[in-house]
Amino acid sequence: MRKNVGLISSLILLVIFIGWVGFLVLNESNDKVSEEVKDAISNQLNDAKEKVEKSGTKTAEKPTPSLAPSPIDEPTPTPDSGETTPTPTPLVAPDHTKFDYIVANVSDKMNVREGAGQDKKVVGSLPANGYGKIIERGSDWFKIKSGNVTGYVSTQYILTDDAAIKKIRELGALKIKVVGNDVNVRKEPNTTCEVRLQAKTGALYEYYPEYSTQLFYAVMIDNEISYISTSYAEVAISLKTASK
Repeated sequence: MRKNVGLISSLILLVIFIGWVGFLVLNESNDKVSEEVKDAISNQLNDAKEKVEKSGTKTAEKPTPSLAPSPIDEPTPTPDSGETTPTPTPLVAPDHTKFDYIVANVSDKMNVREGAGQDKKVVGSLPANGYGKIIERGSDWFKIKSGNVTGYVSTQYILTDDAAIKKIRELGALKIKVVGNDVNVRKEPNTTCEVRLQAKTGALYEYYPEYSTQLFYAVMIDNEISYISTSYAEVAISLKTASK
């Protein structure tokens, strides 16, 4: 901007100076100045006028306006309600022991064999609703110990796990027997919780393997589940066992 103002000022002064000189020359007599000088002065005047006109035209030009940046679309913020979707608490299966007993699901009796197969020697028989303790599980045969007989029984003719528990309980034969003296019966399956009572040797309580753990048997006392250490009690099933 300052350069344009300086240029215009210089041109104006030049025009005034040339115009003044021209005025003096043109008003002199023809004897003093030749026609060539007059033409030269006229040409200079015209050139000066053209420069002034061009300069004025450039000055009058409006500057090209700069384009304003386009507004950037911003995502509309989602209002925060202050609440979060609760994560459902996963269900956890109780840490209970497997029921390690079978019940003979036959009308009369079933064979206990020396090995896992129908062609194996029969070493004993288990009466209907008789029971045995599981030594080894298999898909077709379980190895058991019942009374003084140890052998294999077909899974086709026995009840196991929940079905065995249900059957023995229906027969009123599923108990826990206390083998220690003044054994603590607790409200929870640990040694730091409250003691409900102290059980005497030989005391029998209804057994609930569904709630038992590796270290505590769950028993029912006064309609409330309680716990006895497996170190001071044993499973007592009052059903028949196998015979040879």
